[in-house]
Amino acid sequence: MTGRQLTSFEHILLGMICMAPSSGYDLKRIFAVTPMGIYQPSSGALYPALRRLEQKGLVRAQAASGQAGQSARHRRVYEPTQTGRAANESWLRALVDPATVSRDLGLHLMRFVMMEHLLPRDEVLRFLQHLTDALAAFTAALEHYAAAADLSDRHPRLALDHGLAVHRASLQWARHTIAELSAAPAPAP
Repeated sequence: MTGRQLTSFEHILLGMICMAPSSGYDLKRIFAVTPMGIYQPSSGALYPALRRLEQKGLVRAQAASGQAGQSARHRRVYEPTQTGRAANESWLRALVDPATVSRDLGLHLMRFVMMEHLLPRDEVLRFLQHLTDALAAFTAALEHYAAAADLSDRHPRLALDHGLAVHRASLQWARHTIAELSAAPAPAP
């Protein structure tokens, strides 16, 4: 892979294309009608990001075969290259940065979703343990701040309560997920 690092949106696009080759229109629909829309920086960001991924050699576009009733407009289906698959797997395997765990929590959940059919269970569990450790440290720091801070105004205190509730729930989810995946029978090779 050449050039600068991929943006979070580019990583998500690459991961989605690795999961299932898609046209720009297919991806646009996913962002429009699912909660995935929160990851798209703007409605005009999709096609330039696909072109950047193609220029970097991470995806290639193939002309889709026409189907009855389909528009005559040129439809390109993007599929990952070998380099693109390697870049996606590298992103999925990256450790959780404790300093950004709160800001990147949604991205970590997307990575978790994309891991299911690509990474062995022990790697997924290791990722979840790193996520758990980072969330535990972040939550402990928030709790320490809440105990020491002078929060006499109601709104700042309530906003901090919200942050604590969200991160405690995420921590509980991570621990529960580790337990559930650990207890499940090992998938067949």
